[in-house]
Amino acid sequence: MSKLKPGKSPGRDNIHLEFVIYQSTTTSGWLCAFYPSCYQRLKLPKTWRRASVIALPKPNKPAEDPKSYRPISLLCVPFKILERMVHSRIEPVVDSQLPREQAGFRRGRSTADQVTLLCQDIEDSFQDNEKSWGSVPGSDCCI
Repeated sequence: MSKLKPGKSPGRDNIHLEFVIYQSTTTSGWLCAFYPSCYQRLKLPKTWRRASVIALPKPNKPAEDPKSYRPISLLCVPFKILERMVHSRIEPVVDSQLPREQAGFRRGRSTADQVTLLCQDIEDSFQDNEKSWGSVPGSDCCI
């Protein structure tokens, strides 16, 4: 919960994050009992499975053009908390199983890492007087 940022808009259930942060021990106990029941029954409340989508205007774009808006999905705060709990538990397990070339949706990785890996592979191959196959396993393309 400490990683969630106050001041965010609520989802369809209209529960604000500040309510959850400053909740009573009764509410906290209820959530702690409710989340495991979601796991056990493999069910989530219907409200959590729906998002409120709003369109925010992009700066310096014409208001009459639909492409001038960015859609934002507002999810329910209790669902965001559950999502963070699940993510924090599976990330270490999944991350250790992924190849080093996988950068998308990984903490501390970016496309710049991909370019660096590719350049390093080319440089290593050049130094060893070999062909470079790039950093992509199973790639049929020779660089």
